[in-house]
Amino acid sequence: MSDDVKRLLDRVCELIAERIDAGRIAAARRRHADMLAGRTSDYIPMVFGKTVPETADLPDFNWHEQFYDPAKSLYMQLKDVALPMAAAGGDGLPAVRADTGVVNCMSVLGAQYIVPEHTKPVVSQYVPKEDLAAFEVPEDVTGLGTMPRVIEHMEHHLGVLRGHGLGEMVRVFHCDQQGPFDIAAQSRGHDIFIDLYEDPDFVRELMDKTTQVYIAVSRLCKRLNGEPLDGGQVVDYWMENGGVRMCADSDILVGAELTRELIHPYMERAFQAFGGGWLHYCGGVRGFKRAEGLHLHGLFAEVDGLRGLNWTTAGDWLGEMRRLKDLGLVHLGSLQREDGESLDDYFRRALDPYDDRRGMIFSPELRDGEADVAQETWHKVQDERFGG
Repeated sequence: MSDDVKRLLDRVCELIAERIDAGRIAAARRRHADMLAGRTSDYIPMVFGKTVPETADLPDFNWHEQFYDPAKSLYMQLKDVALPMAAAGGDGLPAVRADTGVVNCMSVLGAQYIVPEHTKPVVSQYVPKEDLAAFEVPEDVTGLGTMPRVIEHMEHHLGVLRGHGLGEMVRVFHCDQQGPFDIAAQSRGHDIFIDLYEDPDFVRELMDKTTQVYIAVSRLCKRLNGEPLDGGQVVDYWMENGGVRMCADSDILVGAELTRELIHPYMERAFQAFGGGWLHYCGGVRGFKRAEGLHLHGLFAEVDGLRGLNWTTAGDWLGEMRRLKDLGLVHLGSLQREDGESLDDYFRRALDPYDDRRGMIFSPELRDGEADVAQETWHKVQDERFGG
């Protein structure tokens, strides 16, 4: 680690230590765990950040630099994510990871990747079908693909945070593993959508392998950070009844019948290895009534071990939040704010689908200057709705 990067890391760790509050972290973890376990809490938690002026003149490092230097990656995550969370005074949990992109599990299967400057690593070459068919998942994946880099980053981050007395409050969570079908799709490429119809036996065999890889990579991360398999910091949230996040970015391109037959059994198996978890997928554009993924929400609710859903599809947000509540899934995420809507009215609208203090971990759309009053206003509106 160069002296310059060490000084930057020391500075952001100092800024976090000045702002982080152990009592607030404990309360936030309790609220997160309550939501994801289906329990009522003292307050529905709200996750947001706050700009820290002292970082305005600090430098940035591009994604290529971060991938090859764990100190630069940790510095950027602390400066841009963990520090704003610590400064906000809400229910956000400062945390970092081996931020090596979405390619980790695919690279274990042999997918080639590039490391650009402008974005995280991306798959650059798929794996031939015959190679995927012949691949056998080893018990030890530590030497495959990006795993040596993931290990290097996690061990570095853990050492630096512990050295600054932040190891218990700024957690190091698992790398990005995606999900069984997303790993398959980004290893095989677009042809997998033909395979679903023409060669479902190959898809089943591949899904079995990608599930094994998902589990092996997740277990590796849990072994490194010392957290139990079925709990701890699971990306943005604290859980006591699950230990992993899964992504379904490719899954939402598949119809319900094939999803139930060829995808969900493997999602379920992956979740069960960690006592459950939560699911994210990307899709949808603000201002358009597009429906990517909505056709699968009911099926997602059938997956044993799935606790909550983070989705980005535009449309009838409140209606879908009500639907998720009825399906028994926690809404993890935001609600689009209307033009001119006051903070009080926005918060009241966000709480409208809920009968008590459970069912959501909220990530609000805040305007300039609102971070200082957001948590107090959020609690006041909940007290008015549910009783103080």
